[in-house]
Amino acid sequence: MDAVYEAIVQARRRGEGAVLVTVVDVQGTTAARLGAKMLVSVNGERVGTIAGGALERAAGAKARDLVTMRQSQLVRYATTADDRALEGEAIGEPCVAHVALFFDFIGHSHHAFLFGGGHVGKAIARQLGLLPYFVTVVDCWPEYPDAVEGANRVVIAEYEAALQDEPVPLGSYFFVATSSHELDYVALRRIMASGWEPAYVGMVGSARKAETLAARLRNDLSDAAPWDALYSPVGLDIGGPTPEEIAVAVAAEMQAVRYGKAGHRHMRLGHTQE
Repeated sequence: MDAVYEAIVQARRRGEGAVLVTVVDVQGTTAARLGAKMLVSVNGERVGTIAGGALERAAGAKARDLVTMRQSQLVRYATTADDRALEGEAIGEPCVAHVALFFDFIGHSHHAFLFGGGHVGKAIARQLGLLPYFVTVVDCWPEYPDAVEGANRVVIAEYEAALQDEPVPLGSYFFVATSSHELDYVALRRIMASGWEPAYVGMVGSARKAETLAARLRNDLSDAAPWDALYSPVGLDIGGPTPEEIAVAVAAEMQAVRYGKAGHRHMRLGHTQE
């Protein structure tokens, strides 16, 4: 059992989703024991055991579905003498046991990845640290600090290959503010071509910069990229040139996207977002 709890702590530290499966009810003859626990990661790895056999295999598959959906659920199974696990009551089947499993999603509901940890990136990390985001700062400078206020973790990597070995949650929020226009483009291309299905991609810059990089990106990626998610120039049109003021505008824009709130004036198009 200690291994399960330690795995939960490690998953939380890394920002990875997982599902904790707990046996909450047992009726009949089965290897499942009340209170038994198993943690299933996003890639299907298991720590702990609830019963073995078909029930554990079925629970593992169900857990992988739920970790992708970031949902918790109570599920009842009927097990048979020939080692099958049937979801639901399984009326008409010769069942030997009924087991209820609670699938508890362990993770963060929203993730934010900040490409570039300069003054603006740090200010946004501090702002998002006050909100329910798991914040990852990505920077290519090898000497970059290993901790940033408001961020849950720091990743040192070249932007063109950043996060390639990680299960980046679909629908995450991304922000780009590196040390140069060219690195901004590299980071933006990485995000837009990744298949991560971002909910939001914000990039600092003037309207001219946004138009230039967007045109270049369209030439590289065509119409397949998630263009509707791209916000550049970034932030709600509330004013303020300092990193801290930009951070407020960006965080507010992320929140508007997250909650589907229309009627705000975005810098992206220079008009009210419908």
